[in-house]
Parts: sequence; C-alpha cells; structure tokens
Amino acid sequence: MSAGYVPHLDLDDIKRLSETAGQGRNGERNRLLVQILFDGCLRVSEAIRIRPQDIVKSPTGWHISVLGKGGKYGVVAISASLAAQLQAYAYRHSISPDARIFDINRSRAFQIIKAAMDKAGIIKPDGVGAVHVLRHSGAIERLRRTSNPRATQDQLRHKSALMTLRYLKTLSHEESIEIQQQVDFGW
Repeated sequence: MSAGYVPHLDLDDIKRLSETAGQGRNGERNRLLVQILFDGCLRVSEAIRIRPQDIVKSPTGWHISVLGKGGKYGVVAISASLAAQLQAYAYRHSISPDARIFDINRSRAFQIIKAAMDKAGIIKPDGVGAVHVLRHSGAIERLRRTSNPRATQDQLRHKSALMTLRYLKTLSHEESIEIQQQVDFGW
C-alpha cells in the first residue's frame, strides 16, 4: 500500500469478528469489547477502563468519557444501540457504576481479538496491531458515514489534523478505485 495508508478492516469483517467473538464462554463480553473498540474508535487501554458511569446520554446522543493517551480525559460518541447493550450487560452482571465493564488486561484483550480473528478467518492488515486495527476501522467507517474529517479528528482525539487526514486519504483512495472500476470501455 501507499505511504500514509491506514490499515483497516471493512465493516463486513468487523461484523464477522464481532459475531465470532460472541461465541462461547464470555462471548457477550468479548463481542461488546470488539464493538466498543470499533464503535468508539478506542485504544485498548481506553476500552478496558470503561465503567457504567462513563456511559452518558446527552441531548444529542450517547458518549463515553475515556482516560486517553497521556492521562487526558476525552469524550467519544458511541451508538445508542451499543450504549444500551453495555448498560444491560453491566446490569445483568451486577457491575457497580464505578467498576470496569471489561475486567481484563491489555494482553487478555489482545488474546480475545486475535483468537476471534483466527476463528473467523480474518487476516490482520500489515502495519497495525490486531486490536488497534479496530480503532482504525471505526475511524474509516465514521469518516465514510459523516464525510467530516474534523468530527473524526475529535472522535480519535488527535491533536494534529495531519494524523486524521491519513484516514481521509485512505478513504478517498478506496472510493476513487470503486469509481474507476465502473468504467468499462466495452472491448
């Protein structure tokens, strides 16, 4: 791939990964882990620290407060459907408001995602970790749906717009290829 390309998975792969992670022991937790990493465009360290009290409804939708890189707090949007599932999971498992929803460490999160990828037959793109690819994939999909690089920058909590523009360049390249594939010279 070209320089500046952001390695990611497509939405169908993410859905398959989520479904596969959701099988077996701790399946619901593992499925929710895949979904929150993707949906919130989170780093693994952010995802495993989420507590029920961090899930907040605002007048315009749902968001979570996360402790991000450099010990800085940030706010990221999440889907209403995922917020409901996380809250229901916390309720059913009697997770107190200030306890972590995902009571696992980074290594265990990696093992969960890697095992689900292997079982689903999903090949991780080169140049990115098995867990971090979910952050990249979520960012690409959010950018695809919103067409708003600034909103995506805020979601990712990037200081520099240049970091986020890599996602736009990746998406633009994919869309350009799709457009050009429609050309048929009728040979």
